[in-house]
Amino acid sequence: MPSDNDAPRVLRLTFEFHVPRGLHVNIRNQRRFSAVEALVAAVQGVAGQVFPWANRMTVRHEWSYAWWDKTEERELPATDMNTPKK
Repeated sequence: MPSDNDAPRVLRLTFEFHVPRGLHVNIRNQRRFSAVEALVAAVQGVAGQVFPWANRMTVRHEWSYAWWDKTEERELPATDMNTPKK
């Protein structure tokens, strides 16, 4: 059985930047690529200080038209294991 140090561990942080509906602006690729590169450089610059245990970071850059994107959160019934004790 692998030890805790052998288990793959990943910290994932997600940022989403939304263009407001009805905003008439053409988001050009070069502007977007420049913005992404600036954010990546900023995160990479501070990563060594705030995450000294990390040896690499993965950057995912996605641009899409979110015609349909639905996320739901639903309450589950209370149990002894998911309810704080009073």
